[in-house]
Order: sequence, then structure tokens, then C-alpha cells
Amino acid sequence: MFKKCILGMSVLATMAFGFSSCSDDDADDRNCDSCDLQGQTIEICDNGNDTYTVTAAGQSETITAEELEGVSPAEYIGLICSLGDLIP
Repeated sequence: MFKKCILGMSVLATMAFGFSSCSDDDADDRNCDSCDLQGQTIEICDNGNDTYTVTAAGQSETITAEELEGVSPAEYIGLICSLGDLIP
């Protein structure tokens, strides 16, 4: 399970070489957190049923709270943004 998260974060991080900002998105009714990696927004939204939708590069994937392995959605997006910062 953890390998899937690491793989997903690595793929997202390789799509960009750095990040410019992270923010909370209060624009819609769902609780969303997002960050920008080289002009591409990565977003995670709480679906309200212990599932979350992660959207990046125009593609979405639904993950469960269990797949977050104890990390909050905001921390999950923060980790993805941090990985983008590590790429030269």
C-alpha cells in the first residue's frame, strides 16, 4: 500500500521540477487542498465518505482514508509539493 503512495507521489513529482505555492481551496463545497508544481495544479478533495479524489495533469484517482496511512490530506499534498522541490 505504501509503495503505491510513494510511486504515485514520485510520478507526480517527476512531472515538475519545483513548486511555486500551496494553498487551501475553499471555492467549492468540498474540502480541498492543492499546490502548484511548475504551473500544474495538484489537488486532493474530501468526498465526505472516507474517500478522497486526487487530481493532477487532468487525471483523477480516488483513494481511501486507509491509503493515506494516517497522513492528513493537507499533509499528503504537502509531501507531493515537497518532492517537487527536491527535483533540480
